[in-house]
Amino acid sequence: MAYQLIIVAVAAIAIAAITSIISNINARRRRMAKLKATYGKPPEIDDFIQLESIARYARHIETHNPSPKRVDAITWNDLDMDKVFNRINACQTSVGEEYLYHCLHELPLHDHALTAREGLIQFFADDADTRLAVQDLLASYVGKENYNGLTSLMFAPSISLLRYRHLYTVLAMLPLILPFIMIVSVPVGVIGLFVAFAVNMVVYYRTKNHIAIEIPSIKYLHSLLKCCKRLCKIKPLEAQPVMDDIRQYYKSLKSIRRNLPGASSASAAGEFSSVMVEYFNIMFLSDIRNFNKFMRTIKERSEDFHALYRSFGEIDISICIASFRQSLPVYTRPEFGIETGIAFTDIYHPLIPEPITNSGAVNSNSLITGSNASGKSTFIKALAINGILAQTINTCAAKAFNIRPSLVVTSMVMRDDLTGGESYFIVEIKSLKRIIDLVEKHPCTCFVDEILRGTNTAERIAASAAVLEYLCAQDTLDLFRNRGKQAELQACFPLFRKRSICVAATHDIELTRILAGKYDNYHFREQVTDDGIVFDYKLQDGPATTRNAIKLLRFMDFDPAIVERAERLAED
Repeated sequence: MAYQLIIVAVAAIAIAAITSIISNINARRRRMAKLKATYGKPPEIDDFIQLESIARYARHIETHNPSPKRVDAITWNDLDMDKVFNRINACQTSVGEEYLYHCLHELPLHDHALTAREGLIQFFADDADTRLAVQDLLASYVGKENYNGLTSLMFAPSISLLRYRHLYTVLAMLPLILPFIMIVSVPVGVIGLFVAFAVNMVVYYRTKNHIAIEIPSIKYLHSLLKCCKRLCKIKPLEAQPVMDDIRQYYKSLKSIRRNLPGASSASAAGEFSSVMVEYFNIMFLSDIRNFNKFMRTIKERSEDFHALYRSFGEIDISICIASFRQSLPVYTRPEFGIETGIAFTDIYHPLIPEPITNSGAVNSNSLITGSNASGKSTFIKALAINGILAQTINTCAAKAFNIRPSLVVTSMVMRDDLTGGESYFIVEIKSLKRIIDLVEKHPCTCFVDEILRGTNTAERIAASAAVLEYLCAQDTLDLFRNRGKQAELQACFPLFRKRSICVAATHDIELTRILAGKYDNYHFREQVTDDGIVFDYKLQDGPATTRNAIKLLRFMDFDPAIVERAERLAED
């Protein structure tokens, strides 16, 4: 009977093991098939994606290492960069997503960093087998976990350190010392053991909740380290410079895997019941002591941890960028010039499924005029977004793109700040003021859409002309001369005169006259037919000469009396 029971038990274990193996094989096949099918395709938008979680690393960087040369929140929102991020994001891990979100804010990236990133992108684009092997490791070992806590471990590990660490060591030693007291007095030794166990139980359960909060981030880091170990074994990847960093920093951090809270429970679970393991942890406070060792190591090696995070992120985003390039109708790697201005061939907005392209050059400060819905805003957004993508992921939605490394800054989509009690106009002038402050300090490429639309026509045109004149480099120089800084400016005049450029889209045709000679003029136009108004969305030289607001009333079937009244008022 006992023999039969043993056979049944062994058979059950074998069946379970075989089922698990088959399940893992099938899961890997499905995962590999999905990776092959989705590469080079626009990513599916995940309804469960948490941009608040993904943005945490970028916000920690901004807090701990603030830089005025990063893409600011206003520019990010003006350009719908969250949507652009989602369009690019094919990362397999949360680390990759968080790092990509950060990288899209980092302007301008140093040449050597951009060159190194390009080398890794090309490596994965050319070697499909290695790319799939790496993606499989990233997805299966690490994957995505919202609010994984790694940024908190990197930037604030000391917050999670438990106090009285020496006390925990003393309490853990008592159960080892007290048995020796039994040699002298058994009752004292036994009572001491019970008291020690009771005290340690209170300490354990009062501290356990604090540790439990950090367990998800510790487990995620453990998965990251295991993945790094496997990445080091992929032969074709060994020659990539990023792997030197992966190997170096993994070696520095791999020892923390021995101090992971819960490691003793995991290893012992197969030999003892979970109850006995819990008692062991209570008696010797092993998880608590391991937690403190782990956190101290993270704190001491935080720079290595951060460097490993960045290097791991570079691997994930490089594959993501390679996929993004292949998913575009056409793309180019940008060229970087030393003169202000933007030259472009067949540029388009990356979020538009079937875009109309434009070619040309904006060599100096420029006004873009045109009728409503003619394409002005979309065009300058395409320029601005590609200016960011060029300097961050070395990729542009165009056949050719040339820009000088500079900070891309915008003032476009203003809204009333109801919580702050500020009107549309106040919000807008604050946005413009920040641009003026930036161009005085850094090379900038500025984009403004419908400047000062929040006030009346006469003051809007006057104030807009003054602001745009200020943003024009020569006028800015004259203003500074008037402030008595002639000597300082004379020395840096050539650099200062060429440091920034402004591209402004506006309905106000009057600005083209006021700013003649200071701003170049381009426009978008439309054709009126019996069937309606047709736009070609093509950039044209010179200022706009037509308007279509009243025509649109007619084609939208407004009452003829309204249209006729509008036409008479416009003629007055």
